[in-house]
Amino acid sequence: MREATSGDMEAVYMMGHDVWGDKMAANEYITMCRNSSKYKKGKWHVLEETATKELLSSLIVYELNPSEALIVRGIGSIATPKHLRKKGYASLLIQKVINDLEQRMNCTDFFLYSDIGTAFYKKLNFIELPSTKQKYEDSICMYYSNEKDMDSISYEIPNYF
Repeated sequence: MREATSGDMEAVYMMGHDVWGDKMAANEYITMCRNSSKYKKGKWHVLEETATKELLSSLIVYELNPSEALIVRGIGSIATPKHLRKKGYASLLIQKVINDLEQRMNCTDFFLYSDIGTAFYKKLNFIELPSTKQKYEDSICMYYSNEKDMDSISYEIPNYF
């Protein structure tokens, strides 16, 4: 796992083209991603095969700190190339990113919005926020913490990031 470089970004964007590209041509989709203010706000991470340097999965991490005392991150745009899906790469990348942020930054709170249902993320110990705290119908906000339970969240749940 490493932070993505500018040279990785075309491949990173294309990992989600079939899902988020709305049938756009590849070059049009890449241009849209490059110009996305949302994508410029976070830090991209990739899982790379050590020997071949092939990119296996990617995601973006956003700073969501609701106060100076809390370190909270949002994880989004989790994607794997179509031919590599269902091999555990996205799960491994999510785990590695969380472990890195927990150790390096003492980050204990993580959110993500799932567009694929909750089963995949529940396997990674994310929990679905109660329906009263959900902000969207088509995307489910989920929470992960090694130290806290959901009832201890004393700040506003982040909007889609």
